[in-house]
Amino acid sequence: MRKLQLSLALLVLTALLLMPLAAYAQEAAQAEPTPTPQPLTIFTSYPSQVVGMDETVTLALKVRAGEPQVVQLSVEDAPTGWNLSFRGGGRTVSSVFVDGKNDASVDLRLEPAGVEPGTTHSFTVVATGSTGQVSRLPIQLTVQEKAPPALSLTSELPVLRGKATTTFRFNVTLKNEGTDDMNVNLTADAPPFFLVTFTLNAQDVTSVPLNGGESKRLTVEARALNNIPAAAYPIVVNAQGNDVSASLNLTAEVVGQPELSLTTPDGRLSGEANAGRTTSFKLVVSNTGSAPARNVTLSSSAPSGWNVTLDPKEIAAIEPGQKVEVTAQVQPAEKAINGDYVVTFTVRGDEVSSKSIDFRVTVTTSTLWGIAGVALIAVAVGVVALAVGRFGRR
Repeated sequence: MRKLQLSLALLVLTALLLMPLAAYAQEAAQAEPTPTPQPLTIFTSYPSQVVGMDETVTLALKVRAGEPQVVQLSVEDAPTGWNLSFRGGGRTVSSVFVDGKNDASVDLRLEPAGVEPGTTHSFTVVATGSTGQVSRLPIQLTVQEKAPPALSLTSELPVLRGKATTTFRFNVTLKNEGTDDMNVNLTADAPPFFLVTFTLNAQDVTSVPLNGGESKRLTVEARALNNIPAAAYPIVVNAQGNDVSASLNLTAEVVGQPELSLTTPDGRLSGEANAGRTTSFKLVVSNTGSAPARNVTLSSSAPSGWNVTLDPKEIAAIEPGQKVEVTAQVQPAEKAINGDYVVTFTVRGDEVSSKSIDFRVTVTTSTLWGIAGVALIAVAVGVVALAVGRFGRR
């Protein structure tokens, strides 16, 4: 009985202790404010703009609300004579649905009429929600005369000179003279044996985006694909963007370049010579280039003990297409043994690469020395035979 009374007493005490806490929690819950839904808002990234006199303007609008609803759209204080319409989904609309979480998009299209350049027009876009909320967006458009679309191409050095192997690099400035942005395509009219490329910031390009009034500096590179004769070659650079175009005349002046070759009259690069004796060989120096080869010199490199002379050794000039015959006097060393040796002939000139050929010389000993050798061998054999005969009988 005593235990039961004790348990009841504990329950009553616990209830008395928890009652104030429950009351406090109820009061705290009643004190928390109910969250207010996000207000209806209509906005655009660029509420103030400068437009052209006859330009159709499209403003991208966003509508935001804290709860789902249909929002009616209208314009207050619209300029007289202007055609204004709200566009969405490719159609003309008068309202937009907002789901309470995401922004709804709608465009306001304006077609100004009867305006003067330099005037400013203000009006208000009004969004009215089905919950009774209203949002207003002031818009301001300043009308100006827009520069007509135009392109220009200029170069400080439209004429460059170089050899046939030169890569001609022209610095060209491309400018959008109008106020509208455009993408400009680049092409070039050049001789078929020229390769022309366009470079912007070290990257090859075929088109360039240009904002209104913007300029960009390009590099036009022209390179001949083969050895071409000296002449002035025209290159026309074309720029095309929207309905406008521009052209620039460039010129690559290819100057003449000498080109030396060294060979023999019959093309053979070998011959025979006797040790210790001088033998003549003919060489031919040709200028296959498109400009005179000046201060042409010939030299040789031969095995040790050999003597080589060239006549002529120096040539003042060789005109394009001209050939000069040179005599090479080659004397192998006295003690050269039979075999093949190489003599190198080299030709050089001003502003031209040197050319060399290896001439193989087959050396043979003199016939007289061969006869003397045979005679000596015969005498030696005879002496041996006599000695054998005499001493063999004893």
